[in-house]
Amino acid sequence: MGQTANNLAKAEKLINSGKISEALPIVNEAVRKNPSDGLALRLLGDIYLFERNFRLATLFLQQAIEKTTKPDEKMFFDLAQAQHFSHQFENAIENYKLSDPKGKNRVLIQSKILECENGLELKGNPIEVRITNAGEMVNSKSDDFHPLITADYTQMFFSRSIDSRFSIFQSRNNSTWEKSAPVPYPVNSESGEKCAGISPDGKTIYLIRPLNKGDIYFSEFEGDAWSNPKPFPYNSPGEESSVCVSADKKRLFFISSKTGNKDIYSCSKSGKGWSKPVRMARNINSSQDEESPWIDADGKTLYFSSKGHSGMGGFDIFKIELGEPNARPVNIGYPINSASDDLYFMIMSDEKTAFYSSFRDGGFGGQDIYSIRMSISKTPQLQLFKGTVSETTGQPIEASIILMDLETNQVVARLKSNVETGTFVTMLQTGKTYSILFEKEGYLFYSDLINLVDLANADLNRNIKMQKLFPAVNLVLNNIFFDYGKSSLKKESSQELQRILLILRQNPGIKAEISSHMDDSGIEEFNLKLSENRAQAVVDYLVTTGIKASRLVAKGYGSSQPIADNKTEKGRIANRRTEFRILNTQ
Repeated sequence: MGQTANNLAKAEKLINSGKISEALPIVNEAVRKNPSDGLALRLLGDIYLFERNFRLATLFLQQAIEKTTKPDEKMFFDLAQAQHFSHQFENAIENYKLSDPKGKNRVLIQSKILECENGLELKGNPIEVRITNAGEMVNSKSDDFHPLITADYTQMFFSRSIDSRFSIFQSRNNSTWEKSAPVPYPVNSESGEKCAGISPDGKTIYLIRPLNKGDIYFSEFEGDAWSNPKPFPYNSPGEESSVCVSADKKRLFFISSKTGNKDIYSCSKSGKGWSKPVRMARNINSSQDEESPWIDADGKTLYFSSKGHSGMGGFDIFKIELGEPNARPVNIGYPINSASDDLYFMIMSDEKTAFYSSFRDGGFGGQDIYSIRMSISKTPQLQLFKGTVSETTGQPIEASIILMDLETNQVVARLKSNVETGTFVTMLQTGKTYSILFEKEGYLFYSDLINLVDLANADLNRNIKMQKLFPAVNLVLNNIFFDYGKSSLKKESSQELQRILLILRQNPGIKAEISSHMDDSGIEEFNLKLSENRAQAVVDYLVTTGIKASRLVAKGYGSSQPIADNKTEKGRIANRRTEFRILNTQ
């Protein structure tokens, strides 16, 4: 055996043991010396196949077959793989058939051919999307995967693999994604963590620690730091991964291999925790692995990756309508899906923007994170509601926030503003009107109204200033309602009236003025009388519940004290208001 043959034998052993960087210079030198050496060309093609450079892998594997007197079946299979991954599906089908002329691997080859046939169909009917690499601030030469974007679009968490060790990274959005950095301890530890999921408000992160085959943990964002991660109660001896929580926080989906393959399980909210997991139906879980479930904002569409449905190769992304008895998973199409693994798809509440992980040409190396812009999308069923809570001085407040469906009088969300920043965020269903209450001990409550029936004029941002309890403090009662032109209280006012009642009972020394104000429409004499009657109606209600009449003063101001421009509808609505003003606190 000559020196070149010895060197190629050594290189082949290095390739088989995964030492590609050591093998590459040996093989390159052999090809340089003899461009017709079939073994050297084949090994170079295998190296590029390993490195996922499918264009060069196809080039050198084709040359190797041409220069080899009797090419073996593996050469045709490797060439078919390179062509399959580079979406040369017709050529790949031909070479898959040549790789198994005696049918010894019939099941495998038929599955590969079926993937290529699926690829031909999907590639022939592409969907209109724009796929963009998340950029060098996020992606690196290592594998970057499993993007988790908070609902307010301000933060991205994702996993990175560096020298076979995993860490969770974070990037902040300031018009563009900023340079990513590892999330500090205790989210990342010496164990090596991967992303698993995030709650809609971004305050709970789920992560994978390498215990058993992989266990789910979760950490809460408290103040300005993440809490010590706690184990998910339904971890098993198998592998757990990929958690998603519905926008209403009532359902949780996760992946577990406790029965063999990786399957999707679901839980429902039960008290303060989650119910026992249920394995999802066979029309969702296939005979092969599933991964990365993601429930759409409306809670009706489940996205997930699968190797077992009609894909193009590796993991493809599918969607299915939950609650439809005969629904089947639908491949979301090319070019989102490819012949490589396409995973961790998540679509934002605007129904137009999505993120996922994929191997694609032109990336930074390995798996990269991409954003997707949909040209056709559903009408958003949820809207992002966010804001800040602070004192009148600007100091942030950790306030309790309660949102209620005004029609059903049911609480739809309870949350708290961040103690360090005063920020809050939640998702609300469109087509409804909500009352919102901000409470903090020692402060006057603040109430407001959110109308998501008229989305064109909906205000989905609030910067709330809460006032401490002391004389002259004035509180606008945004959720006191009257019939048009009348002074009778509507039933929707009951919650607001109960809050005023609570302040008066908890502070028996308070004496207060209840005032009513109007816009400048109509005759001022009528407006003045109506405002007096409305203020008196509130006082009468409070007196009938046990508050002494001597503690309350009813005052109608008509349109004499506007707080907004009466020339706009929004201004007129603001001017039609009821107020609660503390006169003294003795």
